[in-house]
Amino acid sequence: MPRITTPAALLLAGAMVLAACGTSDADAVPATPAATALPPSPTTAAPTTLAPPTTLAPPTTVAPPTTAPPTTAAPTTSTTTTTTSTTTTTTTTPPTTIPPTTTPPFTIAGLLDLAAPQLTLGLSIEGRPIVAERHGTLGGRRVLVIGVIHGNEDDGVAIIEQLRARAIGGTAPLETVELWLVESMNPDGQAAQIRQNARQVDLNRNFPHNWGPIGMVGDSQYAGTGPASEPETQAMVNFIEQLRPDIAIWYHQDANLVIPSTGRDGRVRARYAELTGLPIADCCGGGGIYTGIAATWARNELKQDSDAVPFIVELPGSLTPEQVASHADAVLTISVEG
Repeated sequence: MPRITTPAALLLAGAMVLAACGTSDADAVPATPAATALPPSPTTAAPTTLAPPTTLAPPTTVAPPTTAPPTTAAPTTSTTTTTTSTTTTTTTTPPTTIPPTTTPPFTIAGLLDLAAPQLTLGLSIEGRPIVAERHGTLGGRRVLVIGVIHGNEDDGVAIIEQLRARAIGGTAPLETVELWLVESMNPDGQAAQIRQNARQVDLNRNFPHNWGPIGMVGDSQYAGTGPASEPETQAMVNFIEQLRPDIAIWYHQDANLVIPSTGRDGRVRARYAELTGLPIADCCGGGGIYTGIAATWARNELKQDSDAVPFIVELPGSLTPEQVASHADAVLTISVEG
């Protein structure tokens, strides 16, 4: 009996002591708050936090953005349309002058009918035609003679006229020669008696091979805005690329000479000089910058498939009728002899 009573009494007493401690140390021992788990239910009132999820705010926010951008896009589009139309109008005005310079190079006259007796190769800046005429025997050795490239150096026109008269009159030995004559590839400069074309570009600095920027508008050797930027140059490049002459001569003047060369080129030049009494000599030392030259471009272009001879003849200051005749003779002689 005493064995049973003691433990029961002890347990009861212990429970009472513990109950007393729990009440007094509640603030110091947070472990008991397990029962206080009820406060969370008040906090659980935060479930109203689920209200924010219900927050139709996002949907509301989403809706506006979708609507807003379209509205903004519309103005942007109409602004673009206006700008575009304005630009297009502005661009459309210049094309009359700019096409030769801006269009893909060398398409002035496109494919040429080289069997025709006369061709319009293109137009100058001021709208003058650049014309090539064919004489002699179709399929013979092709010889091209250009009377004028610098507008104020136009004594070559007299030589062209003499060659034309002989060809038409039947007194030129052209049985084996297809002779092509271009009186002037710079008709605007010739009309104004200036070296350059109407855009003040020196056409003999404007050809594509080794073109380089020289000077600016107003300079005598101004090379233009780029290689073959001028319609006159483009017309001649297009023509020579298709014609592929065996001999090509450009007349200049005042230096009174023929520049030496080597090989067949040198022999043909020397023969021309001999027939006309011109000295063979180097030209114009220190007098210019020699890039974009017509004859140099032609030599570089034609050497790809032939031993062609394009060269420059520097006439004296003016020609007498006898000199005109001797130059016409020289052209016909080297055309036959090759």
